[in-house]
Amino acid sequence: MDLNDVVVLSGVRLPIGKFGGSLRDYRVYELGALAIAEAVRRAGLAPDEVDEVFVACNRQSGNGPNPGRSAAVLAGVPATVPAHTINMACPAGLRAVIEAAQAMQLDECSTAVVCGMESMSTIPHILTDARWVPARSGDIVIRDEFFSMVEPLSGMRPTELAEHTAAKYGISRAEQEQFAWESHQKAARAWTEGWSAAEVAPVEVRSTPATAKEMLTADECIRANVTLERMGQLKPVHPGGTVTAATASAVTDGAGAIILTSRRQAEHAGRRPLASVVGYLQIGVDPQDMLEGPAAAIPALLDRVGMNLDQMDVIEVNEAFAAQVIANERSLQWDRSRLNVHGGAIALGHPTGFTGVRLVLSAANALRIHGGEFAMISVCGGGGLGVAMIIRAE
Repeated sequence: MDLNDVVVLSGVRLPIGKFGGSLRDYRVYELGALAIAEAVRRAGLAPDEVDEVFVACNRQSGNGPNPGRSAAVLAGVPATVPAHTINMACPAGLRAVIEAAQAMQLDECSTAVVCGMESMSTIPHILTDARWVPARSGDIVIRDEFFSMVEPLSGMRPTELAEHTAAKYGISRAEQEQFAWESHQKAARAWTEGWSAAEVAPVEVRSTPATAKEMLTADECIRANVTLERMGQLKPVHPGGTVTAATASAVTDGAGAIILTSRRQAEHAGRRPLASVVGYLQIGVDPQDMLEGPAAAIPALLDRVGMNLDQMDVIEVNEAFAAQVIANERSLQWDRSRLNVHGGAIALGHPTGFTGVRLVLSAANALRIHGGEFAMISVCGGGGLGVAMIIRAE
């Protein structure tokens, strides 16, 4: 161990809200502010001890030029502390952790807040031609930005990429549904056992009357009682396909934050970290094979740090689709009993800018709860990206 190691001091996340659910009346920077303020409080820090704030957010339209900065200031971080917003598609949250770690390794800051946030419920409708086409001279098309998910390099939507991956690896619908069912069971158990509650801070539901204050205390999308039979009744997203709503990550709202500092700083303050950062890596893949990003990033990172996958006690891979995780599993041959032990995005939801931060927090807590030493974290990304990180329990 080195006193210059980057460590995760603490972290917290909000319960993940379903699309149009309990968090729909929050702007994304308001969700981020709640997470940042609570993470700083749980770390025992004063806001002015924060040197910089790194915030991941993908769906920024309608939230100002730098929603990460808005979240930081609303959280009570002094206006003199810089903050910026990071967009790297689904790996954005993990990229934010990497940027903060790099800033520490360059001695540019000693304590950083890393936040991931996304509000899919507030993605706007836009009038792309209204500025140049007067309303009096013809139709104006209103476009739903929620559906602007065609990846320009591959020309495919996420569900089409999932079908491409399933066909490439011969992954059946039944296999995908079994995987999705397991995700819900693990997520439900994590709440039943109290494992998830420890990392979650309740949030007030704004849509209820002030006289009947209601709190969201748990993730909204987990279906503990879902059955394979019920999944089998759903229509595929694409005719003749294998991917359904049940085997894709849920569209959701969420935010979370972790505090990074140096081991030296943590020891000086008498604080015990959750985990330390061992290494990280980013890589590109063919855009059509973007869902296989972890299969490229994970071996490259293991090679860089001189480790092997068998040394990983916990493996956290974002569940964009069941087919995606199964494809990466076939390539890397990991032990599924170590995978997403508290459930994944199929059960919890995938607020895209937030997910990478959640994976780091969930992996650190899983190591603490179940007694492991190392965790591998990886996310695929639009355009053909793979990002991976290894952390070590403290």
